[in-house]
Amino acid sequence: MISLCCVGLLLGCYSAFVDSQSQRDVTVECQTDSVVVRVGLTSGSALPVDPSGLLLGNCPPFSSDGNTAVFRSSLLDCRFMRMATASILVYSNELSYKPSPGFNSIPFNELIVCSYNMTPGWAPPVFNPALGDASGFGTLVFFMDVMNDDFSAPRVSTTFFLGTLIPIRAAVDQQFHMPLILFLEECVAATTAVLSPSSQTYSLINNYGCLVDGQVANSKFLTRVRSSEIQLVVQAFKFTEGEDVYIHCQLAAWDPQQLDPTKKACNFNKTTSSWELLDDPNQNSLCSCCSSICTQRKKRELGAGDQGLTHTTVLGPLKILAAAQASERGASVKKELSDRLEGSSTQDERSP
Repeated sequence: MISLCCVGLLLGCYSAFVDSQSQRDVTVECQTDSVVVRVGLTSGSALPVDPSGLLLGNCPPFSSDGNTAVFRSSLLDCRFMRMATASILVYSNELSYKPSPGFNSIPFNELIVCSYNMTPGWAPPVFNPALGDASGFGTLVFFMDVMNDDFSAPRVSTTFFLGTLIPIRAAVDQQFHMPLILFLEECVAATTAVLSPSSQTYSLINNYGCLVDGQVANSKFLTRVRSSEIQLVVQAFKFTEGEDVYIHCQLAAWDPQQLDPTKKACNFNKTTSSWELLDDPNQNSLCSCCSSICTQRKKRELGAGDQGLTHTTVLGPLKILAAAQASERGASVKKELSDRLEGSSTQDERSP
């Protein structure tokens, strides 16, 4: 059985596509930018459900009192999937159960869905401006830019050719906040500025900071200049249709003394076929989960007293051209320059 409670500034929230014969006692409460899922542990079976066998995405329960397991999660955590249309935003995840000896032996999976009508005056987390308040210590301002080759300034042109490297810089302005370290938890390349079911997508970074594109390309994180900034290069590619590429990323600013498998930046070393931690090679073990599923040691809600803040941003459009297009573009640029020089010369001749 699935029930749903909607609160906040939303016009519509719905659960969807659950087994009609399911008798699971699951309650979903969709809030403005988070979700609360409650799972009854004792109903419908002689043996109770083991709370340690429950996962929402890759997150364990936030709490359990023996009768009910409770998940509390931001819609940007626990591997919630996000899809959007012009008027509806949908976040979905899977609630799964793997039984343990002495407990209910029937595994199950339930789809958890929060669907939001985009009402005037409300914006979902992905569209928030690059401002946020963390721990009450001050405002954090996030930046993300495509840079020139030496990272000295933002790049003027966003046109790249297949196989070349795209320099990307992300940073957080700490202002009066405690010292923070910045990570890219997830980056997805897509054909659209807003992710939707019709978008073609390609994963660049996943699993909380694993640069998976480095397994098949020359993409990698670069040595840090400062902890509040992270630089990387992504080898340019294009989708089968169209030239425009948008890069959607989730950034996380965190306490540099509290690194764990979900707060890391990992490069893939193709020579050794192993994962390496960008910030401290002595802790490469934090990247070992990049080949499986990375989970944090203890799930906590963001709020007063926490050590971090996340922000989602989009870069683009980046225009990716093939070699033939590069040649055509070069000829076009030369002609334009020649025309400008000729026009300038003519103007000079007419000047007194």
